[in-house]
Amino acid sequence: MKKIVLIDMDGVLVELGDGPFKENKNKKGFFLNNKPMKGAISAFKELSFKYDCYIVSTPIWSNPHCWMEKRLWVEKHLGLEAKKRLILTHHKDLVKGDYIIDDTKNHGVDKFEGKHILFGTKPWNNWDDVLEYLK
Repeated sequence: MKKIVLIDMDGVLVELGDGPFKENKNKKGFFLNNKPMKGAISAFKELSFKYDCYIVSTPIWSNPHCWMEKRLWVEKHLGLEAKKRLILTHHKDLVKGDYIIDDTKNHGVDKFEGKHILFGTKPWNNWDDVLEYLK
């Protein structure tokens, strides 16, 4: 049985758009139009061969468009099958897995039962570092 890897979207798979996040987060199109993080798409695909990968993200409650846009972003950048691996939740600790790759400890990540890979910090500064660790 494959180990489970949970991967956050914002700041891990997805670059947050230009300008202050607080000013833009409620705009229609904000999430859908963001670019993938450098190396994120190929890393997701590579990890998916070895692990059972899911995307776990917390939507912005004040922006109902972001729910749909996150799903559409996943389909656009990761493919049709990946959309079935998207979990939107405010309580990431309720999702079971062996690893979670997230750039914060928010939304239950601090209570996650598996290993937290704190993306963007040593020793996991970027996707190359994460892949090296998980190989």
